[in-house]
Amino acid sequence: MKGFLPGALACALLAAAGAAGAQTLGAAARASADGWIGREASQLLMQLRVDGGRVQIEEDDATLETRYTWRTVVPAYTEQVKVGGGEFLYMEPTGTSGERPVFAPIIVEDVHHAEQHRCDITYIADRDGVVRRWQHRGPHCDTDIVGPDARRPGRSTPTASRNQGH
Repeated sequence: MKGFLPGALACALLAAAGAAGAQTLGAAARASADGWIGREASQLLMQLRVDGGRVQIEEDDATLETRYTWRTVVPAYTEQVKVGGGEFLYMEPTGTSGERPVFAPIIVEDVHHAEQHRCDITYIADRDGVVRRWQHRGPHCDTDIVGPDARRPGRSTPTASRNQGH
């Protein structure tokens, strides 16, 4: 019993560190998310995709904050996987031109893949509509979090169009 408590404590600490590590962001993703701090929330809606239910907006009447959450997923899909067949069976005579190979029919099976959650990034705006902080959850936030004006390099923005005289 004497050695049990320190061992159990060490296991609990390692488990907690592993769980926290799954949510840890790299410097580039953190910088991208931090790039929205101090900006108007309307810029989020203009620059990030909002189609297809990608963004959820929740207002908190108690704090007068608004939460803008973008969710990225890999949609559910079905693929056909070869499970048998295709083996060479024999050579079949083709008349005057010789022979041709005959193969067993290919057998495929539908494999269904469930939707996979990648990342939820939530930007919290204050009562004035200015983003003050953010939160994230998911295993692929390092690649899914996008900073301001970095979504599509070379993309024409309304400001760029005005400056170019278009």
